[in-house]
Formats: sequence, structure tokens, C-alpha cells
Amino acid sequence: MKKIFGVLFFLIIAAIGVCAYFFPGLPYYYKTKHEFDETGSIWYDVPKELPELSDGYDLYSSLGVRITAWKGMEPVRTDEKDAVMWGNKDDNLFVSVCVDTLGENYDFLDMTGIDHEDLDTYCKKMQKTPPENKYEFVRLAAMLTMDDFDLHSRKNSKTVYKIMNCKNDMIPDKMDQIRFYPVDGVGFQGFLLTQDTPEGQTAFINIYPERDKRHRYILSMSVTDWNEVIAIAESVQLI
Repeated sequence: MKKIFGVLFFLIIAAIGVCAYFFPGLPYYYKTKHEFDETGSIWYDVPKELPELSDGYDLYSSLGVRITAWKGMEPVRTDEKDAVMWGNKDDNLFVSVCVDTLGENYDFLDMTGIDHEDLDTYCKKMQKTPPENKYEFVRLAAMLTMDDFDLHSRKNSKTVYKIMNCKNDMIPDKMDQIRFYPVDGVGFQGFLLTQDTPEGQTAFINIYPERDKRHRYILSMSVTDWNEVIAIAESVQLI
């Protein structure tokens, strides 16, 4: 019996050694699986059939942005010079726009714990385009799944673990349902973030102008029907 246990112990140690040699990224794979609630993709395609924004809708423009939204909204006073807001009399519909100025030394990887060189190394190994701005990094994080681990590299697996951590930081509560949709137009890239929580629903649009790297536009709006919100997001233009 002792010989059998001895053989089993040897086989287990040998198996661990083989895994450690050929799959050094496994520890971060299992660490990710057990620590984070969201490890699947939360990036979605825009639905093909969206409501037409004609009757009952109007154009609103300010601060270099134009958006089609619910008709009958009036300007609402704000205390911020780089922000505007429109709302209706019943206070159940609104759209706001603010301009966020990024510092000269702004780095989209700040506060992530991820090094640019490590991120580039991982992306090139996995045939992904290395992110060059916040939009591209958010898109990468939102689309990442457990299948994107490089189990043959401990360093690359650690990078995936850190990106997964960023993905889960986007979700304030594990009970929330959060989705990202692309919002791309002439001269900009961006995304719509929708969140369905027990407390309510929220929708935010982040717009990154291609020619102006120091500013981004953040739009928020009331939520009616999700497809209507997506259609409104699709109407965004830079002026």
C-alpha cells in the first residue's frame, strides 16, 4: 500500500511539474476564474433593427456635439461651464453633454497596473491590435474572455489577469448587468455603456475625437427602451 501511495505521489508531483513547465500561465488562469464574477465578453454588436428617429424627436447641439433625442426638451441650467443639459417639463427625459479635458501627461493605462510593453507583448502574441487610447483599451477589456489566456506564458497570463481586473472594476456591483456597444462616426470612435441595476437603468456615451486627443465627450441620457437608447447613441455627430 505504501508503494502505491508513493507512486501516486510521484505521479502527482510529475504532473504538477509538467503543467508548470508547459503551462506556466495556469495559476493566473485559475486566479482569474475564482476571483472575478465577469470573465465573459460584455461588448455587443449594435442591433440591426433600431427605431427610426423622426416624429417625436429633434436635434440638440452644443459644445461641438449634435444628437437626436426626444422632442420638447429645453435647456437646463448647470453649474459647469463645459457641460450642457436638456430636459422636459416632467423631468423624466433628459440628455446631457460634458467635455472632459485630459492632462498633457494623460496615460490611458494609469491606475491599471499594466505596463505598455507588457500589454503590447501580449497583444502581438495573441494577434490582437495593441490599444493606443482609452477607447481601444476599454474595447479590449470588454471583449476579453477566458479563451484569451496565453497559458504558455506566465507574463502574458498575468497581463490578462490585470485586464480582467479592470473589466470587473467597470461593474460597480455583481448584480448589475452592464453592456458596451460601439458608437463610431465621422471623426470619432466611442462606446455606449448601458447598465441595468435593481436601483434603475443608466446609459452613458463616451466619444473620443480622432483629431483632438486631449478631449473626450461624455453624454448621459434617461433610459426608455434600450433599442431607442442605442438608436439615439447612433445619431451622435461632431460639429
